[in-house]
Amino acid sequence: MRNQSLVGFALHQRRYRERSYILHFFSEEFGRVDGVIRQVPPALYHLATVQATGKSELKNFSQLDVQGQPFYLQQKALFAGFYLNEILLRLLPVEEPMAATYAAYQIALQQLKILPQDDPQDVQLKLILRHFEYVFLNELGYAIDYFSDSMGQEIEPERYYLFVPQEGFVANIQASGFLGENLLQLGQDLMPDDAGQLQIHSENSSLIAKLYRTIFTEILGNKPLKSRQLWVSQKHHS
Repeated sequence: MRNQSLVGFALHQRRYRERSYILHFFSEEFGRVDGVIRQVPPALYHLATVQATGKSELKNFSQLDVQGQPFYLQQKALFAGFYLNEILLRLLPVEEPMAATYAAYQIALQQLKILPQDDPQDVQLKLILRHFEYVFLNELGYAIDYFSDSMGQEIEPERYYLFVPQEGFVANIQASGFLGENLLQLGQDLMPDDAGQLQIHSENSSLIAKLYRTIFTEILGNKPLKSRQLWVSQKHHS
């Protein structure tokens, strides 16, 4: 990619020199692209176009143009937006198209923009995040088989299973872990409908969150997510 117009969103920016910034940009065409921009970067959650030039991984960005209005995220939605940007920044491969994840990101921003604030159990917020995580993990190559264990045997409703990253579900002789009946229900919930949406039962949302947290912990390593720490902190003080 030597000279390319990109459409997408800023994931993160930091000061580089007196009049320039390092910008991490999530583009529709090339996935994550990093570059130096010599003007004020676009705001987070604001669709923009930028011209990228150069042969190295660190491009030169120019001709920035923001499109329409940004997605204004408030309160809980803002913390969720931080979380989405952080996991994208840490896990997206550089200059590799991630079309499904990009589309899911836009959908998530649209839904977060209108997120109801009078939901003490955060049901809608959790569903938005689980849908995005599902798409992102699948495109990263972490698709999960909820109907068969690591040995290729069918999941049995009465048995318990442990999840082992890179392997899948492993039968557990102890009554701890994930109950097979619940895994089979998750498998049904995580089958997209004709519109590509997931019909996750709200009672299964916490189970999916537990499972996805296991996977993200594995692939993110020991460095904790700052967005999660901020979320816990604000919950503690609210």
